[in-house]
Amino acid sequence: MHRSLLSSILAAGALALSAGTASAADTVVAPDAAAQRVTALDGTVVWVTGGFGHQKLMQRTPDGTISAVKGTREARSYPSIDLGHNSDGDLLLTYLRCDAPSSCVSLWNDLDGRRATFRGYEPRGCRLTTTVSQWRTHYAYGLACTRNGKADNARTGLYVKARGHSPRQLHRPKDAIRFGAREITAVDIRSTRVAAIASDIYEYAFSQTLTGTGMVSVFAAASEGDSDEHARSVALGTANTLWALTDAEHLDDPKESVVFRVAAGCERLERIDTPSTGDFAAGGLAVDGDALYLLVPGVGITQHAFVPAATPTC
Repeated sequence: MHRSLLSSILAAGALALSAGTASAADTVVAPDAAAQRVTALDGTVVWVTGGFGHQKLMQRTPDGTISAVKGTREARSYPSIDLGHNSDGDLLLTYLRCDAPSSCVSLWNDLDGRRATFRGYEPRGCRLTTTVSQWRTHYAYGLACTRNGKADNARTGLYVKARGHSPRQLHRPKDAIRFGAREITAVDIRSTRVAAIASDIYEYAFSQTLTGTGMVSVFAAASEGDSDEHARSVALGTANTLWALTDAEHLDDPKESVVFRVAAGCERLERIDTPSTGDFAAGGLAVDGDALYLLVPGVGITQHAFVPAATPTC
């Protein structure tokens, strides 16, 4: 059985350095204390703002202008957002908008007000657990399915679809299969790879090619005993680098946020101390090439300087 995330880190020797705090060099790019989720691409940053029941979508363009995303409205929640490219290579926002617990739709928006609903991505007995993320003519998304009133584990999972072709269900990491982590809570698609989080008691961040090869994964969280850990975000960066963010809380210990970076077969991580507010140091993560953004509760979106522990796991 898996140990908690903190125990696993200790066992691997990844705590060779004491925990750090958010770097003073971090730059606030969007001062929004109500920010909830974040995505970034091509110099544009998009995030969800507002409390549950009254959420909106905001954006920061490369010239620093902050405004509401054109063509969007207030909704009960926006639980999943992602920036990608359309078939012409232009920037495209996709998002899951929910107006009631059983009323959620996935839409695309070109950030200039043109928008439409993705249709045909929920087969009978299934519902989307993430937005339909798009990269040119490929789409990635999570599904949760039932059959005859019971969970349909065989169909639940991560899917990719090429335009004009039928959807294909992709693999999960072996340990995710072994321990029943099958709910897909986040996706990101970049070029020829797709990344996702598979969640249950244990949570895994992973990526693979669109054809299901080249699996890369990290054991990101475990909620058992006195540990309460949750993988919040996953993203792909330059050279297929896999990034993930976990918030972790352990009995009698301060909250901490853990940033994972997996590249060239090596895993590195940064632990960020709890700020004086007592909130988690980060509630979301986005990557735009080599630029790393963190959603800082009560502050907004910052561009973060990744400062990993000295010893990588390779």
